[in-house]
Amino acid sequence: MIKERAVEAEATVVGEFAGVELGDSRRGRRLTVIAQKLAAAPDASFPRALATGADLEGFYRLMRNDAVTPETVLKPHVAATVSRASEHEEVLAVHDTSEFRFGGSRTDLGRLTQSGHGFLAHFTLAVTLDAQRDPLGTLALETWTRTEPTPTALRKAGKLSYAETVGLPNEQDRWARGVEAAEAEVGGVTSLIHVMDSEADDYDLMGKLVDARRRWVIRLCYDRLLDTADQAAKAKEVVAQRKVLCKKTVHLSRRGRQPGGARRKRALPRHERLATLAIRASPVIFRRPRHYQEGPETLPVNIVSVHEIDAPSDEQAVEWLLITSEPIDSEDDALKVVDCYRARWRIEEFFKALKTGCAIEKRQLESQQTLLNALALFIPIAWTLLRLRTAARCEESTPASVILDADQITVLRKASRVKFKLALPEILTARDAMLAIARLGGHLRSNGDPGWAVLGRGYQDLLMMVAGYRLATRKM
Repeated sequence: MIKERAVEAEATVVGEFAGVELGDSRRGRRLTVIAQKLAAAPDASFPRALATGADLEGFYRLMRNDAVTPETVLKPHVAATVSRASEHEEVLAVHDTSEFRFGGSRTDLGRLTQSGHGFLAHFTLAVTLDAQRDPLGTLALETWTRTEPTPTALRKAGKLSYAETVGLPNEQDRWARGVEAAEAEVGGVTSLIHVMDSEADDYDLMGKLVDARRRWVIRLCYDRLLDTADQAAKAKEVVAQRKVLCKKTVHLSRRGRQPGGARRKRALPRHERLATLAIRASPVIFRRPRHYQEGPETLPVNIVSVHEIDAPSDEQAVEWLLITSEPIDSEDDALKVVDCYRARWRIEEFFKALKTGCAIEKRQLESQQTLLNALALFIPIAWTLLRLRTAARCEESTPASVILDADQITVLRKASRVKFKLALPEILTARDAMLAIARLGGHLRSNGDPGWAVLGRGYQDLLMMVAGYRLATRKM
């Protein structure tokens, strides 16, 4: 019971800003009020969410204040994330980067990969290792803009050789910084397993992770040379010769067309389906690439190969090579590595919560400083939406109290009965609650699970009604 009440308290957005230090207690109180109003209308424009002129002007002044930075705004949420992570012996630290693109003329924004301008943000999201894959919050955030071509871009343009780019400041270093930032926040309270997609496939990074004795799972991008008698032997061919250790049937979610889909197989769209995966595993020793002058000459790692059996003829078969520090001595060990990587999808959903549920890229702010402060303000709100949908999609027995407090459940029951003539079940599950909230936002159950926009609208309506309920019952 005590643990359930703690989870309820943590689930409120305002609690994620408790104790924020902005150099003046009045700024902290204003930030809390603003966060509460934005959480009540996460995809609404600032003028609509902050209805009074005083609130809107106060918000703009706060975002422009030099004492307000993404780090100070996000600090209480990171501390709350560490607290939630401390309840688990091991937690996944999922790393990924996303571009935030903005229209119009803005100050201090840089160019992006495809077109337009904005900034990039590298996140580390804490996720539980159990079947629920509960997102616990953000552990680290790094943002930057591109004002000049990157060393990689210069190499591809023929202006620098590969050897000349080695040692130059590179965006690739963000992965190692994210790992160390997350470890510093956790401080050994729980054991982190760092999970990264194929963009993080870098010999230097893996060498640093091994040297620091970190735990990690990285999807291989390059078919790397191995340190064997056969100087041409590569990882993919060698592991393919191993016998199948086990098989696993998994649910693959639908994926729309991604940027670069015409060039990258991993970006191609796919339909939702069940896939049967054949899993192999083997220890291997990587040989240091020729263009690296420093670092270990060899790198012992474990590799888990995942290949889809009998994929539909019109679909790209799932094929992952997962490099890891984790043991692979048994079927359970190998399956754990696969499950670690599959949990990486949580951070993709988190980006959707930010961009669709909170409409961060539609925000009309004039400078990089104000946009980054707004991003930090919306991160706990997006996390709340993500946790709501995650809990609702898990097993039917997950109670609604995991994601909603007592007042929210009371108001949701009343609203469903008055607006839709529907009585919610006496034992309310998280899924029941999510569908009821989405119904407030205009969702029809026959359309399947709700999307981010309709869920955000329903959550907005619920919080507004809860605020009125608390005023009427003098709980505010």
